[in-house]
Amino acid sequence: MAFLKRRPPVPTAAATPGYSVLDAQLAVVGDLETDGTLRIDGKLRGSIRRADLVILGATAEIEGDVVAREVIVAGAVIGNIDAAERAEVQATAVVTGDIATGAVLIHEGGAVRGRLLVRAHEERARVMRPTPRSMRLVAAGGGTATAAGATGSDDAQ
Repeated sequence: MAFLKRRPPVPTAAATPGYSVLDAQLAVVGDLETDGTLRIDGKLRGSIRRADLVILGATAEIEGDVVAREVIVAGAVIGNIDAAERAEVQATAVVTGDIATGAVLIHEGGAVRGRLLVRAHEERARVMRPTPRSMRLVAAGGGTATAAGATGSDDAQ
C-alpha cells in the first residue's frame, strides 16, 4: 500500500518575526523590543526600543518613545516617534511629542503636538545645491546679455 508510506519531513520555513499583542485590559511598565510586529491596545509606561511594525490601537496609551520601521497610531502617545520608513497618524490619534520619519500620513482629525521631521526630504535637500540667481535668470531667458553687451530689457528708448 503506497499511500501508507511515510512521507519525508516537510522543511520548515525560516523563523519569521512574530506578532505580539498587548490587549486593552493589559498595562505594562517597562521597555519592549521585538523584531516583529507589535500591536498595543492597552497601556504601556515605557519605550518601544525596536520593532518592525508598531500598531497602536484607538485604546492604546503610551508614555515613552517608539522606535520602529513603521508606526501606525490611533491612540495616545506621550513621547517621540522615530519611524525609519513611515508613520501614520489616524483620525483618533493624539501624539504629544516629535515625529521623525521617512514618510508621513496624518488623517483629518489626527493631532500632533510636537515637531515633524521627514528625513527623506531633508536628505535630498543636503545633496541639492541651490542654483545661483544669475544662472536661473539665464536659463529662464530673462536678463540675458546680447551681442552688444546690453541686457535683454527695454532700457534704450
